[in-house]
Amino acid sequence: MEQITESLNLVLIGRTGAGKSLSGNTILGQQAFISKKSSKPVTQYVAVKSGTVGNISVNVYDTPGLYDTDINEENIQQTLENVLQTCESGPCVFLLVIKADKFTEKEKEIVEKIEKRLGEKHLKKTWILFTKGDELEDENMTIKEFLDDSEPLKKLVQKYDQRYHVFNNKAKEDNGQVQNLLVKILKSYFDTLEDIPEILTQNSLKRKILKNIEPDTPADSLSSRQIVLLGKSGVGKSAAGNTILGEKKFISVMRMNSVTSDCSVKHATVSDRPVSVVDTPGFFDTKMTREEIAKEVAKSVYLSSPGPHAFLIVLRVNDRYTEQEQQIPHLIERMFGEEVLKYSIILFTNGDQLNGDSVEKLIEENCKLRHLVQECGGRYHVFNNKDQNNRDQVNDLLQKIDTMIEQNGGGHYSNQMLEDALRIRQEEDEIEIVRNETEKRVRAEIKALSHFSPLKTSTWF
Repeated sequence: MEQITESLNLVLIGRTGAGKSLSGNTILGQQAFISKKSSKPVTQYVAVKSGTVGNISVNVYDTPGLYDTDINEENIQQTLENVLQTCESGPCVFLLVIKADKFTEKEKEIVEKIEKRLGEKHLKKTWILFTKGDELEDENMTIKEFLDDSEPLKKLVQKYDQRYHVFNNKAKEDNGQVQNLLVKILKSYFDTLEDIPEILTQNSLKRKILKNIEPDTPADSLSSRQIVLLGKSGVGKSAAGNTILGEKKFISVMRMNSVTSDCSVKHATVSDRPVSVVDTPGFFDTKMTREEIAKEVAKSVYLSSPGPHAFLIVLRVNDRYTEQEQQIPHLIERMFGEEVLKYSIILFTNGDQLNGDSVEKLIEENCKLRHLVQECGGRYHVFNNKDQNNRDQVNDLLQKIDTMIEQNGGGHYSNQMLEDALRIRQEEDEIEIVRNETEKRVRAEIKALSHFSPLKTSTWF
């Protein structure tokens, strides 16, 4: 096979019947590969076809169904080695093709074998490509809802740091699914990989990515929004989630103890755009330790793939901004890092209890609250969760989120930001442990010295 440079190389791998050849045709927008229903591999050898997607040159490699009975281990290894040698002259990404269907033990076993063959280095460049998106659409189910119903697949995408995408290979028109996949892949490739050849930092491929794709759209969709709700128990996080989504998706009751003990994500179409909302456990929940809360709340980032566009820090407009509330922004920064407030908006609930006062007046009268709003770029919003039919309040919130995204350069909070925050927190905890142990040892030494000191005798005076 001829080596092709200055292009993105996409390698389709997986078992027979998963839809590799169909997916290759979808990417290239033409019948480039032979595709038909068969229990035996239609593709006997590695086939490569080239095309252009949104001004980006791509080479698609269709491989035989791995670990089928007609292909022995030696041929499998040779197939992968040939592909690696051929495509790694340029940026190379593996698409592990899996049907959005029941994930059987046999399929799990095949995935594990493929992972072993690829090795850790290449797994970092591997994305899961789910096919059968048309069947999900027929059942009015999103890919995230499908994954929530399948614990093995849910664990699999977590293992891949939420690197996944879904294809409807029966779609007759270009609905942006291919371009959205390339946006995800290319942003991840150039932002996170350490082994990018130096030439790629200046070549035309990256310039095309930055010019033609990256600025236009968040990675998930042209208008999709991923929102995470944060705050103490009883402030109306779940009710706010229901208000945003326009229907009762989260359990919401009047209670000071947290109703939500696990992160949960719900989806809806709001003003013709896909919106996902993650509800989180309340800070200071007496049923959970602070460390347990921190670990659970951190999951919200992975549930908001490719990353939250907005964190909503929920406060009740009629509450006193006490010392406990003042701890919340520090807790959030400790969990998510200093960058998190760039992606945050204060959401005041109980807007019906303002009683003619303006929220601006309340903010102005409390310097601590005013400081928090300033830390969030002056962004705040008010909800009346008792009036869920008032969609203007939701549309106004989405508009503020859109404006914030523009101010952040079109980006979102990422998994990498969370990992950096977790690493810093771990380092700080280790330093604190050493400091406490040192102080304890010094006190013990001082106590021992004072016990035997002649200064304690009466003759001193």
